[in-house]
Amino acid sequence: MILTLVLAASLLASERVPVPKIVAGAAARDPQAILSAFDARGRTIRDFTARFTQTYRSGALGRAIVETGTVKVKRPSRMLFEYATPDKKLFVADGSSYYFYVPRDKQVMVQNQRGDKRATARILAEGRLLEHFKCVGEETDALGRKLILVPLEHDANVTRVAVVLDAQLRLLALEIQDAEGSTSRLVFDGFRENVGLKDSEFRFDVPKGVEVIS
Repeated sequence: MILTLVLAASLLASERVPVPKIVAGAAARDPQAILSAFDARGRTIRDFTARFTQTYRSGALGRAIVETGTVKVKRPSRMLFEYATPDKKLFVADGSSYYFYVPRDKQVMVQNQRGDKRATARILAEGRLLEHFKCVGEETDALGRKLILVPLEHDANVTRVAVVLDAQLRLLALEIQDAEGSTSRLVFDGFRENVGLKDSEFRFDVPKGVEVIS
């Protein structure tokens, strides 16, 4: 599974947008207000880096696969996921193409990025959550406030999304469930925002001797 880490490129506001305050009382308990503030905060972030732990639970097999690595995102359309354990893998979005490279298999999957409308990276890279998802409830999570979302448009790859936020509206975890009941949960830490990432950091050159699958 390539995480459903695929992105529809859209324009990111260049100016800094004031972040609405989530105050004590009704607004603090209102998921819509929290998500609006999360979107507003996201539009002030040009790029970020973080560490991640991904737990993938197969709906068919019922077992979990845990992987760790680092992620870089430059909005609106560039991402780099470097998996370190248990196997080295690379997922790159360079603004026009996606690459998923597994050195052990000596294969790289290449897909056109432009015009793709799948879900996960919209949350990471667009900063327009409420334009694509509707909040339908909450669940308990040890990390923070967990809000449950469904896509506004039909998405064959995603039936449900959950975001876990802290009091400062930082994304602590992201969950995605597909039509087969499989779930991928990404937990983030070590965020660094607006670090000045370069486009060149998201370039992928196919290594010699590696098979290209498109």
